Amino acid sequence: MPKLRNGHAPGHIRDTACDAFEAWLEWDGCPPEPTVEYQINRVPRQIPISRACGLVWNCTDIVPGDLFDRLQDASIDDIGEPAMKLRTYAACARYILGNIKASLAAA
Repeated sequence: MPKLRNGHAPGHIRDTACDAFEAWLEWDGCPPEPTVEYQINRVPRQIPISRACGLVWNCTDIVPGDLFDRLQDASIDDIGEPAMKLRTYAACARYILGNIKASLAAA
């Protein structure tokens, strides 16, 4: 796992996280978990979206607005409030990872 510098993630890691967030939005929650491309030593590999979320676990960078709006819409809880309130990659990744674990445990 790459080390973040002061909570900032390099662009290729943020791109992988955005791809994972997009894949989560399209996923029906049934196994298998979707995968996204991530370059390791400049070699593209497929990793599960849960691992991509781990890459930005402490990332304080801000998720692009249009993507965050769609993530927030998908995180509406039982009382009609969005569960995702912070726009950081870390906050989004932590919510999504919890959702992935719950979905896979229920399957």
